[in-house]
Amino acid sequence: MILSRPTKYGAGITLGGDYLDLTSLHETVHHLASDTGPLSGHHYEFALGLAYDLRKAYEGQRDTWPSVAPAYSGYSAVNILWPIFLVQLGMLRSACAYMPTDRRIQSQLFALEACTEQALCEFDPAVGAMCMRWLANFNLFTDQFLLEFVSQQAREFVFGATQGKARFRRLPRLLDEISPFSQAYKDFERAVSKKAHEQGARPQDMVDLSAWPDFNW
Repeated sequence: MILSRPTKYGAGITLGGDYLDLTSLHETVHHLASDTGPLSGHHYEFALGLAYDLRKAYEGQRDTWPSVAPAYSGYSAVNILWPIFLVQLGMLRSACAYMPTDRRIQSQLFALEACTEQALCEFDPAVGAMCMRWLANFNLFTDQFLLEFVSQQAREFVFGATQGKARFRRLPRLLDEISPFSQAYKDFERAVSKKAHEQGARPQDMVDLSAWPDFNW
């Protein structure tokens, strides 16, 4: 079974499972976020980031799940930032509405959503409930949406002025801004489009390659 918990300082979720749990979930993410599915362009590549993290986990290149019972002693785990993970999960759930799925895929998504709710509400029940409402109302982005903005929101979430519980309370606002209709997104798109024009590139191809400083998960 897939397990979850919030990271110590509320920056993200820790997902854990044994080899079979993680490989099966990895296959589900790949099925929903394929280049032939409903997620277009670079959007499916963003969702596939979750599959990448799951693969690194079951290959033993991330963390081990702290053993609280013998049954979980062989579990591997991976940390994922909340803004990144919640958008990925929203994309996967939305993709299900536009393609055939079986009971196995649906059961794994429900389990992943249950893990998400558990981890969010364990850190802060009120904020967790708001984030789950956002997730329930998630809509697929337009083709023009710059997913670099999601990374920008994640950076703001991690390195903003507040940390811990105070940082976590900013998460619903940052999620609400991840919309083609928010002023924050429009301002970001305008700035990126201007920079892309100056460099003779497409706005969607502009990627911030600067390294992130270390932070407390």
